[in-house]
Amino acid sequence: MQRSILPAIFMLSIPVLAAAENQKGQIVINPAISYQYFDSKRNLEEAPGVGLGLEYRFGPHWAAEIAAFVSKADHDFNSRRDTDLSQYKLDALYYFSKEATVQPYLGFGAGHAEFTGGYDDETQANAGGGIRFNFSNAWSARWDLRGIYSVDENEADAMTSLGISYTFGATEKTPEPAAKPVVVDSDGDGVLDNADQCPGTAVGLSVDGQGCATDADNDGIPDGRDICEGTPAGAEVDVTGCPSDSDGDGILDGIDQCPGTVRGDRVDEYGCVGITEKVSVETISLSIQFPTNSAKILDQYQSELQKVADFMMQYSDVSVDIEGHSDDQGAAAYNKKLSQTRADAVKKELTTRYGIDIDRVTATGYGEEKPIASNATPEGRKKNRRVVAVIQKEVRK
Repeated sequence: MQRSILPAIFMLSIPVLAAAENQKGQIVINPAISYQYFDSKRNLEEAPGVGLGLEYRFGPHWAAEIAAFVSKADHDFNSRRDTDLSQYKLDALYYFSKEATVQPYLGFGAGHAEFTGGYDDETQANAGGGIRFNFSNAWSARWDLRGIYSVDENEADAMTSLGISYTFGATEKTPEPAAKPVVVDSDGDGVLDNADQCPGTAVGLSVDGQGCATDADNDGIPDGRDICEGTPAGAEVDVTGCPSDSDGDGILDGIDQCPGTVRGDRVDEYGCVGITEKVSVETISLSIQFPTNSAKILDQYQSELQKVADFMMQYSDVSVDIEGHSDDQGAAAYNKKLSQTRADAVKKELTTRYGIDIDRVTATGYGEEKPIASNATPEGRKKNRRVVAVIQKEVRK
């Protein structure tokens, strides 16, 4: 009966798993059903049982648990005779992750066992581990497997257990008091200082909702001082916002790619006589994501590397800086080293497999310093475990 209940409880729990966070001060009540296997020297059959544990968490990784289990075992040689067993123990637990849906852990400790039926009491040591399956911050299921060594009898047993746990008593973060709103408008632009992103705006200028002077034609002269509104983009203007045409060819300075044209010559839209070259910028991007704690480049990204290699072979004067990044799981120093290893792996792939000159490729690891998504979710952490590069080349046609 016990063996059929354990997998049934586990299978029912899978669809409702959710991430939970270990916090200092949490207390976990761990009731469980157990199944114990005895050393052959004891002449006892396998025995089901029940237990109850009380766990206290000192932080996100370490906890202590005091627990008691009781069971009744039949003798191999006499089915009419059985032995009652009571076990009491104090264990230390180490969780590998502070926040996850499935949390593996290690456990070890010592305790005392009391037998009836002709067996002496004994001191026991245990070691093993298990997995906690979280349904929410409060509810979870726990499967545990321990090897048990009898210090007095030099015998080795094993116990597995499964139960539903309840967690309470997590520490609460005290919210910071809200800042008192500022109701001052120091520069008189109509936007209060606590919302003004451009303090010190000159009196009389038009401003947007953030207190910054508006510049409708983007010529660098704010509206209110701009005498020549609607200046073409890229044209050079004077302090009044008006553009100039030094060579008088009808193409404004700043747009004119051929300044100094002889007055009277016919010019094209770029201010040049005859046919001119058009300049465009060609860009290619590289983006590779990595599994957790890995610098292996998956086969699906070889096509991305091939595109980058082809681009660099076409334009032999361009170089590339490979940037490696990681999520925030683990120590910052380790993450920076891992991100450097990832960047180096991409550099090696470009230079060895695709034949790019090593002097044209640099690799820099930034660790967890530049996330592009939240590290609070698995999806965000996956996006942050990446290597990226952007290569641009001006091409005249």
